[in-house]
Amino acid sequence: MKAVLQALLDLQVVDRDLHQVQLELKRLPKERAQRRAEIERILGRIAELRNEAKGLRVRIKEFEDVATTQRQRVRKLENDMSNSRADAVLIAHFQHEVKTCKKEISNAEDQGLALLEQVENCDKQAAALQATVDAEEKVYAEFAGNVERELAAAEKRRAELDAERKKRITQNSIPPEALATYSRLLAARDGMPLAPLDGRTCQACFIEIPTNLVVRVTRGSELVPCPSCDRILHI
Repeated sequence: MKAVLQALLDLQVVDRDLHQVQLELKRLPKERAQRRAEIERILGRIAELRNEAKGLRVRIKEFEDVATTQRQRVRKLENDMSNSRADAVLIAHFQHEVKTCKKEISNAEDQGLALLEQVENCDKQAAALQATVDAEEKVYAEFAGNVERELAAAEKRRAELDAERKKRITQNSIPPEALATYSRLLAARDGMPLAPLDGRTCQACFIEIPTNLVVRVTRGSELVPCPSCDRILHI
């Protein structure tokens, strides 16, 4: 059993490196996706601002049309008033209508100006965000290129480690039941299925184990799990 334990220790050396490589293969694409998502979020906000500005411009045009229509009406009323032949009642009516039209013109112009300020604010925000995106896109392009290179290197390293792992399993003829226990712990314990024992203390979870277990580990005639973290203990 000591030979089996040593074989598992040798295998763990490879699996520890393999575990780190696999973490890198997960981390790099995730980080790349997060950076891309942030850029897309900003682009989405820019689109919202531009759509908002577009809608505001439509409303400004509506107010401009109202003002234009009312100006035309004022000219007509003033013309009709000049042709009223000094009819006081009619002149008073025309004056009231002109006053109402001018009030509507002033109101339309005021609302149009207020909306124009909103448009300018939207355009300003969109321009600032676009400048941010342009800068981020350059950084992202460089980062994405580095990620691709690191992924390629990690994939190559994983292939090498996989080959070395198969070689060690075959050469050391690890029993199926021992390998099954090892594999279960490998997945559950982040690439560290075995733990050294220092005195009575497991060096993985730092729990003191009973003396009888220390004796069994020392004998090396069986695979002894830590009662706390379940890792295979070794001296």
